[in-house]
Amino acid sequence: MKYTFTVKEDGPDKETKEIPGMSYKKVLKSLLNTRPKWSGMIEYTNKKGKSLMHLIRNGKKYSTHITTF
Repeated sequence: MKYTFTVKEDGPDKETKEIPGMSYKKVLKSLLNTRPKWSGMIEYTNKKGKSLMHLIRNGKKYSTHITTF
């Protein structure tokens, strides 16, 4: 796969997992197929080297943070 996404669920005892995928939208869709009201955070580094973090609340994008190095 092209990217490795770090997925963290909301909550105190939730685990972090690495999911390979081709795009952010496809990874989000795969998460929402099993749990439509999923909440958490998705992080990855895009092809330009920027680190992106998307916050998801109740199945919808809440905010996006971009970090450049």
